[in-house]
Amino acid sequence: MLYKDLFGGPWGLLIIIVIGVTIVLIALLVFACFLTPGCIGYECFRKQSKEDKNVHLRETNREKENLKLSDVSYRSWRLGSLYENDNNGSISENAESHRESYNSASAQCENMECSSTLNLIQMDKQKSDKKVKEFPTELTMSLQYLPPCDDIVTGKLVIGIEALCGLPPKQYNGTLEPYVALNIAKQSWSHRKRQKLHSFRTRGIRHTASPIYKETFVIANVKPQEVKEWILDIMAYDHDRYANHTELCSLKISLKDMKKIFYNPEIHLFNYRMKPSNQEFGNILLAISYLPTAQRLTINIMKLRDIKFTPAVSSLNKFNPYVRVLMLNGKTGKKIKKKKTRFLCAIAHPEFNETLTFDLAVTQLDTVQFLIVLCSKVLLEGSSTNATDHASDSEDSVNSFRKSADIFCGKVALGKGVRGSTERLHWFSVLQNPRKLVTVWHTLK
Repeated sequence: MLYKDLFGGPWGLLIIIVIGVTIVLIALLVFACFLTPGCIGYECFRKQSKEDKNVHLRETNREKENLKLSDVSYRSWRLGSLYENDNNGSISENAESHRESYNSASAQCENMECSSTLNLIQMDKQKSDKKVKEFPTELTMSLQYLPPCDDIVTGKLVIGIEALCGLPPKQYNGTLEPYVALNIAKQSWSHRKRQKLHSFRTRGIRHTASPIYKETFVIANVKPQEVKEWILDIMAYDHDRYANHTELCSLKISLKDMKKIFYNPEIHLFNYRMKPSNQEFGNILLAISYLPTAQRLTINIMKLRDIKFTPAVSSLNKFNPYVRVLMLNGKTGKKIKKKKTRFLCAIAHPEFNETLTFDLAVTQLDTVQFLIVLCSKVLLEGSSTNATDHASDSEDSVNSFRKSADIFCGKVALGKGVRGSTERLHWFSVLQNPRKLVTVWHTLK
């Protein structure tokens, strides 16, 4: 009866609406209480979340207490800057995967109770890992052909090297000093028998990756039929005062396709994208270890293989290899120390097995870089093959009593800021595994 009196009368619908609105308002007030700071619900929920977070941090700290010294690098806070896709020094996903692979390799080595030598990078993986940042280099050049007028005025070909843009960086920290080399050969000649008809070179411009040359080279007494058979071989090099000059990029142009320069004697401008060069001169096996207590770095020059010495040396009899190691300041590029191995005579696959030591403080690990250079000693006629070097040229001195006339056959740079990924990973693995020899095959460039 009461139910019928309340809800069955004329006020029943109004009472139902009021009850529904009251329930919705209470639900909104409770929800707002959990979101508004200062309310009882908000403070209770915040207290519970803090307790869960503290429990998680305690578990994480317990896991960190079980870490070994080999699992943490001396510069682990800078780990992210060792990789290409770092973000403001943070540790990226690739960095974590590399760290896990290194830790698993060291754990496997400890379980087998092997020696202190640790080989972390396989040679087959090193060959397959060629993901390097591409730097599209553009060349601006000009061509002009002046036809012969009389028997006195002969035909001339004017080649102008105007500018380069977007050169790749140096292997190690340092400024570029690029120059352009231009060789002219006949297209009908085979690659092996191809000789240089003409050879030119621009000046080097320091401290720039986009040099402007505006240099012209004139070839006189040429006929259009001859010029159409020519090939322009253009190469951009970086002048290196410590090692061999690095070929940055190259380009081949056939003048047979440049028909418009023979019909119009005006200057024609061309823009070309050059192909990046990846010259390799062989492989060198290096074993490196760092002693943090003695603050000493040891570099073991073990052996070399597949050495391409023919571009620098005419024959094997004149190839007298030795390895020079330069300790450089990574910020300024200046030489700090230098050491070298003994030289061998006329051997294609040299094995040195010599250890070179450098005093290196922990504070220098982030800035120092090492340049390993393969050289061939020039022996004068009548000189003894067992002749010893001058003391200032073989010890730790920075300046020699004379400038070396030896030939450079390839180089590799090690350190934190070097360009090669394999070289950076080798340096990082040395720091992450103190008192262990880390052996890696490197490619000489």
